[in-house]
Amino acid sequence: MNVRVGLTIFCLLATLPVAGEEASYLVVGGDIPVAAASNGYAQIVRLVAEGNAEVRVATTLAPIGADGTYADILAGERPSVPAGFELPRRLLVELRPDLDAWQAATLILEWAADNVSVDINDSGAQDAISVLDRGRGRCSGLANANVALLLAAGFEARTVSGLLIGNERPIPHRWIECRLPGAGWVASDPTLGLWTVTPRHLVFADTVADLPEVRVVKESKDGLDRLPRHGGRFLRPNQGADLVCRLSVDWAHPNSVAVLRGGGGEVRRARFDPEAHFSDLLPGRWVLEIVSGEAVVARRQFKLRAGDFRSYVVDGRTEKPPKGSGS
Repeated sequence: MNVRVGLTIFCLLATLPVAGEEASYLVVGGDIPVAAASNGYAQIVRLVAEGNAEVRVATTLAPIGADGTYADILAGERPSVPAGFELPRRLLVELRPDLDAWQAATLILEWAADNVSVDINDSGAQDAISVLDRGRGRCSGLANANVALLLAAGFEARTVSGLLIGNERPIPHRWIECRLPGAGWVASDPTLGLWTVTPRHLVFADTVADLPEVRVVKESKDGLDRLPRHGGRFLRPNQGADLVCRLSVDWAHPNSVAVLRGGGGEVRRARFDPEAHFSDLLPGRWVLEIVSGEAVVARRQFKLRAGDFRSYVVDGRTEKPPKGSGS
């Protein structure tokens, strides 16, 4: 594993408490996964006895953090596109240069999701042109189609081969990565949502030819229920929201702590020093509680949007303990 990949993995693991999930596996026999890292995903592989491997996968649903405009993408070096492939006119007219780069790439993924459905029994050719013509394909076909669309639009993109760990056995699978300015390579599984992968995705160097046995050592939820939905699909957003909480000068509860609760069971805590600051919050509903000792002495609910910056002052004269708080 090179230094850059190792550093990326370390940084991701360090941020796991922020909407993060982690799983570990023992891979026995067959092909072996490889170390991998992208924005929101990291896989560490350690070879053990008899050619087996211990694999640790960590993901985070924190906002992607891409920057730049689609005009910047168009002004850059154009990537190679599969022979004979062109962007569908219906999509081309929607890709305006004034869009953010993330917006343009997301528009492409959405268009593909609207026009191509996954069919595990599809027996046709899985190249991008064939899949788009039929409007369906297996996971490999969907990955090929998404990558071809992104490449034709000027983005760097590639397919990723691996296994998807199911309830009964590992399944050969394929998804994609797209390079976004300011964010690096970002993974997305077209069968799952927009810019989403899970700790159940294991990366291999190539198509898995010799299927190994995969034993789950530490199971993990995918955490996707924390994400907002767009068009009925899970969407990992590009921007998060920030919340700053301050106590009024007449606050009567010493040693108070701010506790923020989000969808999917995510909980964040911050001490007032002199204010409590929460950043990179996923869009959606959050409940802010001010806790003193064991008692919740104030509570407020927020609905945050991407890019929001909220400031909240807890006023000791007006805040009342919520019902059932025990105070």
